[in-house]
Amino acid sequence: MRKVVVLLAAALAPALALAGGEQVPTGARIAGMGHAGFTLVDLWGVNGNQAGLAGLEHPMAGAYYQQHWLSPDMAMQGLAAAVPVGKGTFALSANSFGNNLFAQRSFGLAYAMKLGDGLRAGVQLDYLNIRLGENYGSTGAVTAQLGMQAAITEKLWIGAHIYNPNRAKLGGPYEERVPTVLGAGLGYTFNDRVTATGGVSKDIDRPEQFHFGVEYRPIQALFLRTGVSTGPTRAHFGAGVRVGAFDIDLAAVVRSQLGLTPMVNLNYRFP
Repeated sequence: MRKVVVLLAAALAPALALAGGEQVPTGARIAGMGHAGFTLVDLWGVNGNQAGLAGLEHPMAGAYYQQHWLSPDMAMQGLAAAVPVGKGTFALSANSFGNNLFAQRSFGLAYAMKLGDGLRAGVQLDYLNIRLGENYGSTGAVTAQLGMQAAITEKLWIGAHIYNPNRAKLGGPYEERVPTVLGAGLGYTFNDRVTATGGVSKDIDRPEQFHFGVEYRPIQALFLRTGVSTGPTRAHFGAGVRVGAFDIDLAAVVRSQLGLTPMVNLNYRFP
């Protein structure tokens, strides 16, 4: 039983929630676009590509909640805050996932910086804690994340990200490693209304996954999003509303075998 639980922990562990071993960035905007967020500037780059934090123009704070496949035992929630300072941005994040039998907590500290016109880079350190129920104890690991974004043209950007390049281990008798996940993608802004993104991610021990997404802004305060991802195939839908300094984002990810994963996040932009 213990080995089964530890293997489950390894499959679900990093600082971003994993489902079946794949990297699943948090944040409803990214989720609504097929998890193709490698080039986006977004607060929830703390769980996707930290380089995007360098594009933030105001301090921001946010909270999110998602429930995998409508199961209360698979709920995930978290907080994030980012503060631009000069050419860089500092960010803090915390995530929680699980129930009495299996619980995962993670805490991240990130720094992103503009290295020049059209070039951004970010780094993050995470502390990951896994707690197992039925008196099986807990274990922890320190992992890292690295990201970059670069402009190929004014409208076309490329982004890349790696989670756990240090190949951290969870510890314990089975010495399970936290998954190492590589990702890269493109983003193209057609105009101030339409943005398209695409990318590929790969857990080094699993097949690659592909991601595609589109964001459409019909009016100033409204965003409509959709996308698709593979491995397994999932459909993504989302919407966002901007009300003053608040951003409210909703998303739903549909996987045919397991059902619906709804999510919501609320961001606030400080003056």
